[in-house]
Amino acid sequence: MQPLKAFISYSHQDTAMLDLLHKHLVQLQREGFIKTWEDREIQAGAKLDQQISKALGDSGLFLALLSPDYIASNYCYEREFEKALQLQDQGRLIIIPIIVEPCDWLHTPFNKFKALPKDGKAISTWENKNIAFLDVTQNIRRLVQTEKDLTEKIQPSANNVLRNYRVQKDFDSIDKLEFLEKTFHEIKEFLKRYIDEVIQLDNIKVKILQDDKKDFKAILVNRNKIATESQLNLTSGSENQMVGFFQADDKQIKYTIGMANANQKSFKVSFDDYHLFWVENNFFTARSNQVKFASKEIAETIWNEWLSSVGIQ
Repeated sequence: MQPLKAFISYSHQDTAMLDLLHKHLVQLQREGFIKTWEDREIQAGAKLDQQISKALGDSGLFLALLSPDYIASNYCYEREFEKALQLQDQGRLIIIPIIVEPCDWLHTPFNKFKALPKDGKAISTWENKNIAFLDVTQNIRRLVQTEKDLTEKIQPSANNVLRNYRVQKDFDSIDKLEFLEKTFHEIKEFLKRYIDEVIQLDNIKVKILQDDKKDFKAILVNRNKIATESQLNLTSGSENQMVGFFQADDKQIKYTIGMANANQKSFKVSFDDYHLFWVENNFFTARSNQVKFASKEIAETIWNEWLSSVGIQ
């Protein structure tokens, strides 16, 4: 098997991080798993855009070293990353964000992809950067080993074109319960990340009162305004409802913002022939018009409403 080519996209302000990444990828290159490429390989006199476009087209991995400089770079973000997204949509490229410096990457399209190192914690904030890069390398190793195994098993010929198939399936109560638990955990993690951001603002305080598998409660205080505070109550669970002569078991995520008697809102599990997803629990919206929500979109809806309740936009 030929090595998987890895295109490294980075800001030139982050060259030191690039050099550290190369050191940690050396063993993967020795073993023939990957071959890296970055713009330092372009020869003098070569056409930059053409060389980068060709290298992207030949690559199977897109390693993006994310930092404030990367996000601010029109070339890295708007040209290299945009091209990588197109190739990823075609199934020709795997995008891996590597967070090297704290930055607002969760509000970019990179949030669709699993970020490295663990939990998307910026490498520069680790006490030992080598441990962070080791986590990055181990994840890349697992990925390329899986790709190698699949390639060796399938070996498609020129007359054997792989197709994308969609398989219909039914979802039982366990599927829905596991989906509920997974989503609730993800929403809490997003909210805690947002909390870590907002408490950097002057006179903004947050205290988490409860954080377990089914409940999350916290108080948000804006000390810039007199007596302005708001409590978020977030809970998950099942609710039995009568539908005609039958009893339906709805998996829901419910929340209130403000006072204890505030109006409760909720999202419930729904599904089609292929996927589980979330919709607003609104009896007045026809099923055909319901908007599908993912965990991040639910978290952002709740977060924005909670901020607005204390005068933060």
